[in-house]
Amino acid sequence: MGAKRALAPPSPSPSNASNASHGGTPSKKQKREDRTRDHATPTPTPAALAAATQNFGFDDRTQKLYAVEFLKSKATPKSLQEILDHLTLQHRSEGDHKDFAKGLREHGQVTFLPDPPAKVKDLKDKGIPAWRTGRYEFRAKIPGVKNKTTLLDFLQRKTDASKLEVKDLKDGWPDCDKAIDELEKAHKILVVRTRKDGRATHIWMDQPSLFHPVDSEFRAMWKKVKLPDVDDMVRRLTAIGQKPASDDPKLNKVTTEKKQKRRVNRTSKKQTNEHMKHILQDYSHMMRK
Repeated sequence: MGAKRALAPPSPSPSNASNASHGGTPSKKQKREDRTRDHATPTPTPAALAAATQNFGFDDRTQKLYAVEFLKSKATPKSLQEILDHLTLQHRSEGDHKDFAKGLREHGQVTFLPDPPAKVKDLKDKGIPAWRTGRYEFRAKIPGVKNKTTLLDFLQRKTDASKLEVKDLKDGWPDCDKAIDELEKAHKILVVRTRKDGRATHIWMDQPSLFHPVDSEFRAMWKKVKLPDVDDMVRRLTAIGQKPASDDPKLNKVTTEKKQKRRVNRTSKKQTNEHMKHILQDYSHMMRK
């Protein structure tokens, strides 16, 4: 009877990880671990990704500039934390955040809107310092003017007849062109436009009750009337016995006579080399032969 053949040890069963790596179906435990891992590292939102890829610089003045542009683009008050998140400064130190908040409150283009005292006290009880409270809003060159009603109110409050520049108006109301066109058609404002593209540049207050329609035939007749030249205007007014508001332009021309240059008579002197006599002496007899 021969020797018994030794049995080979049983091969280990493949693990869940190896099954998944070879294309097998992952187990329930592996799925649960994957879900836990995904929740631990959540996918950032598109806005957070865009802010993270944007380089806002490290200089304090640069950060304030981007903060002002952020407030201007949103057109609504924002908290300090929202501004810090947009500029990806939330990981800076507490001291940096405090200095940044102080700089924003002192900025000329930013208006600080404090929270009610009761809310500040409630936040203080929760450990949030007072400098982290409140909201920040962009301060335009013409504050509070964002529609046709507020624009007319602003023009009515003006105490002089100075112009209102449209570029200053667009600082806080970028899309005001349509409203300007509508108010001009209603004869509520006077608008000065560029000749090239008809872009509005300056506006004044107008009164619709003073507007009266003019017949097109009369307009055509008015445009056909040719005014005399400026040079001939004074003579025509004088001829009919009216006093002109200005003098004849030809009489105002000042004839300037050319000044002749005076010739300077220079006395001619005989040029000599007396002052170089000691240099021009003949020393040839002193040379060695």
